[in-house]
Amino acid sequence: MISDDVIRAERKTQGLRIKRNNLLAALLSGSVLVWISLRYFPFSIAGILGGFVLGFFYANAFEYCLHRFVLHAGRGVFCEQHMVHHSTLSSPEAARYVNFSSNPLGVVALFFANGAPFLFLLWIFHNGWTAGVFASFTIYYIAFEEIHWRSHMGGWLPKWLRPAARHHLLHHAHDTGRFNVFLPIVDWLAGGFRLETRTSGDEAGK
Repeated sequence: MISDDVIRAERKTQGLRIKRNNLLAALLSGSVLVWISLRYFPFSIAGILGGFVLGFFYANAFEYCLHRFVLHAGRGVFCEQHMVHHSTLSSPEAARYVNFSSNPLGVVALFFANGAPFLFLLWIFHNGWTAGVFASFTIYYIAFEEIHWRSHMGGWLPKWLRPAARHHLLHHAHDTGRFNVFLPIVDWLAGGFRLETRTSGDEAGK
């Protein structure tokens, strides 16, 4: 009978291979989208920098919405797959289900599904600011995948990221409703909105 330690080591090797392939797929997909923006449309440095900032907040909001409304929808194939990640965290199989996708083609599909509306805007307005969006989204995804892995499987994280790792692990431990993985910007906004709505409801009921 294969011991848990052997299974754990095998799954960690498998998970690291999946993570490497996902990161390569993200880098390649993002680079293609940036190249399309710069090659076929006019651009400016200021526009690219503005697009970079926009892409960062877009990536954070997309991560939150995907996690909350799709992966925790309570039904559907994506939700079922994500629940495997939750249910196996303490098992020797955990590393197999930590990565965003088990197949790099899923990462490619993610990038081009998110890139499609921005390419449409690029076609309409003929401005290369979307290059910044695609670059930012790529960097965000790479950081997300790496930090998520290290939060669950161990590995060095700078001190300023350790609270972010704890934020995500609380999501698993107590089902806190925290859906941003490492940078809880939309979690904070949504939490403030829920608090304001609840306070308004309480005052209305008085």
